[in-house]
Amino acid sequence: MRLLQTEITPFTNNNLHIEFRDQAYFFSPIHGRPCYHSHPELELVFIVEGYGKRIIGDKVSYYESGDMVFIGPNVPHIWQSDPAFYKKDSTMRSKVIVMYINPKIFEPMVAFATEFDGVKDMLQHAAKGINIFGETRNSISEKLKGLATKSGFEKAIGFLQILHIISISKDRNFIHDELHPHGGQNSDRLIDVIKFIKENIDKPISLKKVAEVACMTLPSFCRFFKSRTKMRFTQYLADARMTHARKLLIELDKPISEIAFLCGYSSDSHFCKVFKHHTKQSPYQYKCSINESAN
Repeated sequence: MRLLQTEITPFTNNNLHIEFRDQAYFFSPIHGRPCYHSHPELELVFIVEGYGKRIIGDKVSYYESGDMVFIGPNVPHIWQSDPAFYKKDSTMRSKVIVMYINPKIFEPMVAFATEFDGVKDMLQHAAKGINIFGETRNSISEKLKGLATKSGFEKAIGFLQILHIISISKDRNFIHDELHPHGGQNSDRLIDVIKFIKENIDKPISLKKVAEVACMTLPSFCRFFKSRTKMRFTQYLADARMTHARKLLIELDKPISEIAFLCGYSSDSHFCKVFKHHTKQSPYQYKCSINESAN
């Protein structure tokens, strides 16, 4: 099975991300289909409803409702729903809570604070894959459900609490003793494209150029991008520019013309037209509404 090396954070724009999936079968919206992959983010998976086969590293086993697994960075894995979920007339659902943590945000804290020695040790062993069960699973599952509505400090504390609970629990075992090298690896071209867009958001970005970044022909890239993101590239680029524009309007006290330029628009009027289409407000109205809510 070919391994796709990817990243999660560039898709979610969040170092601490949690999502509830209610699907016909288990798959990551980021990939658009079940895919054997790895990423640098830590991942906690809780199966609310469903059953099938999972592969973590080289270990093949079966999962069912209540299954909870925590895996470390760059561990190859895939969850595949049972064939019954794929039948044309099936009414079965796969319901899953998935939590992603970018380990970079914890590295300084874990490295220099002795209070996190237990968490640090647990994370070092997470490459083996950790199966969580019993009261620990029940406690964490309740916290996961609550975290879905949290943000800011409460969300960060919740993530830390979950890592701490796993680190001190006896209701766990390792899925495999060691990882083996994996051949047939390929990097995620979509990650390269997303990073290119973010690094050049203030410049003109052509479809031809991003196809070159992905090392694909124009027709192949368009099909690839649509299959992975469920939108056309031009739509994705406009959304990315508008997200950047809203951020700049909040953070910077600069003329609209300069904000437009920093978002890759040479025409103020075109920028304002696109912005109003996305937000139902002009850039000036948006900035005023932000200032009013802050006062």
